[in-house]
Amino acid sequence: MGLVRLFIRTLFFVIALIGYFLVSFTIFAFAGFSFERARPFLTKVISLTSRIGLKIFNVKVRKNFAPIDPDENYLIVSNHLSYLDILIISSYFPTCFVTSNEMKETPFLGHLCMLGGCLFVERRSRSGLTAEVQELSNALTDGLNVVIFPEATSTNGEAVIRFRRPLFQAAVNSHSKVLPVCLNYRTLDGEKLTLKNRDKVFWYGDMAFLEHALKLFTHKNVVAEFTVMKSLNASDFEGKNELAEKCFEMVSEEYQIITHAV
Repeated sequence: MGLVRLFIRTLFFVIALIGYFLVSFTIFAFAGFSFERARPFLTKVISLTSRIGLKIFNVKVRKNFAPIDPDENYLIVSNHLSYLDILIISSYFPTCFVTSNEMKETPFLGHLCMLGGCLFVERRSRSGLTAEVQELSNALTDGLNVVIFPEATSTNGEAVIRFRRPLFQAAVNSHSKVLPVCLNYRTLDGEKLTLKNRDKVFWYGDMAFLEHALKLFTHKNVVAEFTVMKSLNASDFEGKNELAEKCFEMVSEEYQIITHAV
């Protein structure tokens, strides 16, 4: 049954990716090959594709949302465990993600990110940080949602890593609302996610994307919990450090550390 599931899901995954690339590239071309002009439309395409992706992976999402203003845009701040995080967040919030130049330079995933309207930062050097923060500020001022993973990497779920602070300056500069969110993965094929089976869902370190995704296709389902907390006004904080610390505190309180089975 696992091989049949793998074949069917791989087929639908390829079809969805082809559709995504065709539609996104068409939008990009009509925007004069300008990511800035295309980005508002690209975020909607990737949001729709993410909803399809969740169905292909058969990810069931339990929502736990604080009241939010649907007409507001946010700097969304999340913990990071897997590529599934992107599908879950994007399915509810059309948004542009912030990722690294290393990802941009990765074949396939880099093209996927560029046509998704991602914003890129150079984590190997701080020389371009001012311009990168300005680009995020501009996107927020233009009314777009922007997602950052301030742990700066995906993790193995044993803790929320202390947040890096520089990108929070974009919310301070643009006087934006900040929306802390937390992702917890609860079960795989009906079994509680523990240290024993977490690597089938979590994608981190030097794990190969395609190999990991194909293995995940063989499983029946994943249950995740998506918590959206009360939004914060960046202007209420003294600066990016205090804002980052508050977000870290809120996300850490919601996150349930992966442990051994009991």
